Amino acid sequence: MASVEGAPLKIPAGLDDPTGPRPVVISVPLLRMPAGDELEPSPPRVVSTAGKQDTNTYMAWSAEGAYLMVKDTPESVARRLRSAIVNRGMTLLERGDSGALKFHYTQVFLSEEGFFSSMAFWRDDPPNYSGIFMMKLKADGGNTRVYLLFGNGEAVDTAGSEHVLGIFMERLG
Repeated sequence: MASVEGAPLKIPAGLDDPTGPRPVVISVPLLRMPAGDELEPSPPRVVSTAGKQDTNTYMAWSAEGAYLMVKDTPESVARRLRSAIVNRGMTLLERGDSGALKFHYTQVFLSEEGFFSSMAFWRDDPPNYSGIFMMKLKADGGNTRVYLLFGNGEAVDTAGSEHVLGIFMERLG
């Protein structure tokens, strides 16, 4: 790109100088890069949160991704999540001091297909959300946000978060 230095502005008498003492700098906070299915133009999975003011837990979305909002303190939520992990057949791997939990989830697929359904070779298998996950708890006033991360600390894509957090939403209801 070529540029040429121009002559200084000539301002007629009686008019104000349009140049200020300092340039205006507009900054925008950095957002995380979208991951996985967030780049695809498909709508998020529908999670029933219509009566969220009447429930103790509901799914919500923020710049950090999908999260589970629980109307309780972080200490109580951590205790309830530990119980839900054990009762749902998941394996609790690690407990952090801040209430963070690391666990292994294995997705169970129920086959309700008949003979003719099995012949539909063009169908894709449903996604498998099994893996090692971590839950990060964040206080939000009198409530707690529960974010889902992979075992290595990276953010889980929206579909995976909605699936796994949906299990806990039903349990904590």
